[in-house]
Amino acid sequence: MIESEQNSSILLSEVKKHNEKSDAWVVIDGQVYDITSFIYDHPGGSDILVEHLGEDISDVFIDGQLHEHSLVAYNMLKQYSIGQLAGYRKPTTKPTVLEYIKNQQKLKQEKQKDGADINNNNNNNNNNNNNNNNKISYTSDNSIDEKILNSIDVNKAMVPQLKLLEGKNYLKWIHSQTGLNKIIIFDNSILELFTRWPWWYIFILWIPIITACYIYSIIQEKSSVLVSTIIFFIGLFMWSLIEYILHRFVFHLETSSYWGNFFHFFIHGIHHLTPMDHTRLTFPPVFSVLIGYGAYKLFLKFPDSFQITGIPWALYAGIACGYMLYDTFHYYFHHADIAWLPTIFKTIKTNHLNHHFKDDNRNFGVTSPIFDYVFGTI
Repeated sequence: MIESEQNSSILLSEVKKHNEKSDAWVVIDGQVYDITSFIYDHPGGSDILVEHLGEDISDVFIDGQLHEHSLVAYNMLKQYSIGQLAGYRKPTTKPTVLEYIKNQQKLKQEKQKDGADINNNNNNNNNNNNNNNNKISYTSDNSIDEKILNSIDVNKAMVPQLKLLEGKNYLKWIHSQTGLNKIIIFDNSILELFTRWPWWYIFILWIPIITACYIYSIIQEKSSVLVSTIIFFIGLFMWSLIEYILHRFVFHLETSSYWGNFFHFFIHGIHHLTPMDHTRLTFPPVFSVLIGYGAYKLFLKFPDSFQITGIPWALYAGIACGYMLYDTFHYYFHHADIAWLPTIFKTIKTNHLNHHFKDDNRNFGVTSPIFDYVFGTI
């Protein structure tokens, strides 16, 4: 691989030499990108890229039937740019990739606004699907001021800079910058250390709790293995609804105040900002422990006549297991490409990545798409 300055001129013949997963270059709008470090993180999977490595993929990039891309996806490429294609001329008979994507998003926004106006005129406020469709996603909204974009230095600690993102500009900025590899959250190195956790900590933390609760359920006076097992799986299913509600209405709450933005940044903003940072994907342990402890105290309030059935703790174990699977699936969706997994997992993965890179107003289910279908957000 040759070293190239950011604004250097690179021959197409040189680009063609870099056509392997271990050495991958592509061209879009006359700009050359080295995507070697990104190829396995590609939301559409690595296989879809292989046949186009070492080529100009401008037409492929906007081919909706093959793999549609958003402005967020286009902006992600900037960090991989290594130079310009020698002899490139801007097309005169068709739009560039960037122009095409912006035009498509503008049309989509206008369509959504028109739909919202019609909906309001008809006083049709009872259709969840329509209400959700009429809410323009921040992933699709590219109206953030360039001055605001330039005021944030992604190489410096983020918490002190949150005050620069006033009102709705915070959410616009988060989604406009989706795809950053790594960020610094705190100036303090000790605090920063506690923001990074390996994906497997979830098993060490939750398997003992799940096991203890399930066994405790079974040994209760009026319990049985059969009943506890059935309730466990009911709890497992309940998690998919809990997850949907949290993701849609808490993690994606509309916020514009400083403290609202601060809260959102820690519970979900960091993940949307750096979805490919494998050290920050899972829910921070301190938050999951606090929520788990709060749920534990709540379950203790069930009357003794109900406690001796073992149902509360089988239910708790099932919900906790659902959460553990949520974090595990989540990691796979962002950092793994396992060929032998059933098609359903690959479909859910595609849905989740579309949530990040195409429309943050859809596909809230992570472990299951059931409630996205129920509430019209698929």
